[in-house]
Amino acid sequence: MMEVWSFLQLPVAWLVFRKFAKRNILGELIAGAIIGVFIEFSTEALWDYHFKVTVYKDIPLCVILGWGLMFTLATYFSERLYKWVFHRDSVNDTDKRIFLTDAFSALAIALPLEKLGLVLGLWEHNPEVGQWEWGRIPFFDMPWEVLFGYTVLMMVGPTFVRHWERELEK
Repeated sequence: MMEVWSFLQLPVAWLVFRKFAKRNILGELIAGAIIGVFIEFSTEALWDYHFKVTVYKDIPLCVILGWGLMFTLATYFSERLYKWVFHRDSVNDTDKRIFLTDAFSALAIALPLEKLGLVLGLWEHNPEVGQWEWGRIPFFDMPWEVLFGYTVLMMVGPTFVRHWERELEK
């Protein structure tokens, strides 16, 4: 059921953003999925997925598309947070403070989604492969290395999405 939903969530998100936020997120979804391809291929050994539709080894297509949605949500919420915290009407892409709102927003989205995937049994971490030894994040019960990796990733991923979203919508 979750695999079916993972494919349906993209058109649903696109429609919701189009109707309520008056925003076309197609370019953001594509840019985020591009990053997702890189992430999944470069870290394939660190996770065991339990999906049927895969693109390489056990890398599921829906997870790559899920990265697209996650980066779309993170970028959207980061921009909203940036405008609110720094009292701006628009995002200044050259203002380095956007890295802070990117990291915070992404972690607020990524960690709960990661935890949900673990609880639902959609994937498992392989901490012994990465030799993750920093301990576990309280409540989330995930390796601290996951938090560190997400934080660093989210300081560059939304910048990529912002830069390419318009071009990819053409």
